[in-house]
Order: sequence, then structure tokens, then C-alpha cells
Amino acid sequence: MSRRIEFTANYSLPAEVVHRTLTAPAFWNDRVAKGADSGVTLTRLESGPGTIDVAVNQVVDTSALPSIVTKLIKGDLAILRSENWSPVAGGSAAGSFAVDTTGIPVTVRGTYTLTDVDGGSTLTGAGEVDVNVKLIGGTIEGMVVDQVRKIFETDQEAVEEWAAANA
Repeated sequence: MSRRIEFTANYSLPAEVVHRTLTAPAFWNDRVAKGADSGVTLTRLESGPGTIDVAVNQVVDTSALPSIVTKLIKGDLAILRSENWSPVAGGSAAGSFAVDTTGIPVTVRGTYTLTDVDGGSTLTGAGEVDVNVKLIGGTIEGMVVDQVRKIFETDQEAVEEWAAANA
């Protein structure tokens, strides 16, 4: 069984600026450099005019995870996060995201829509979280949904800061 995830991020910037940031290789290189001490690495970065296909890997320190999760982990726990964005057209852009893990069978798949609104833009995302573990998978899915939402909140802050510093 999977669990639905939905989120919204409201930006003070137009969709074109948010999109330009999210498709800038320098933005992703900076994000990875800031997380390098936490085991973050860039595993894929392909970009073209208004597009990007990027994947970031992070080995997770499992000591802070709930025991219900750590008991299930086999080997190292690593998270591979990927994003794809298409060009802006008519004030909006579409993208997709995915999260896969090693050590525990978690997958997250979804789509983004970035649109202009008065005074800025809105990024909406929707997808599915699936934890393939009998009996307690649903409990872990709820934890994953919470963590994915926190990642998107952090992304929003990073986009706003990077865009302001690199305008």
C-alpha cells in the first residue's frame, strides 16, 4: 500500500526565476558543496536549455532514526533523490521527482507544477510514497511523507536565497 504526498511552496519570485534557479547546474553544485560534510554527493547532472536532470545521493546517519526503522535497515542507508524539469512555457513549468533508498525498500515518485501567481509563483507537488515492508510499512510511509515535506521546505528556502544572491 502506498501513501499520497502533496505539498505547496509559495515563492516571492516569478516562476521564470524559480525555474532558472532549479535548472542551474551551479545551484545544484552549491547545494551539494554545502552538504558534502553530511555525505551528500552529486551523482548525475545533465542540463540543456531550460531543462535539468539531476540526482543527489546522501548516506544517512541512522543513529537519529526511530528504532522501528533502524531494525529494518540492511547495510548502509543511502537516499538517492532525483529531479527533472522541462522548460517554462506560458508562465508555468512541469517537473518530476523521485527518491529511492538502499538499506530499506522506500520509493517516492511524483510530479511538480510551477506556475506564476500574483506577486510570485507557486510550486505544487503530488506523488506516492511506498515502503515495501509487511505490517509496519504504513507507519514508515507516514514518517517518510513528513521527511519529504521537510526537504521541500528546505528546498524553497535554498531557492529563494540562491536566486537573491545570484540575480
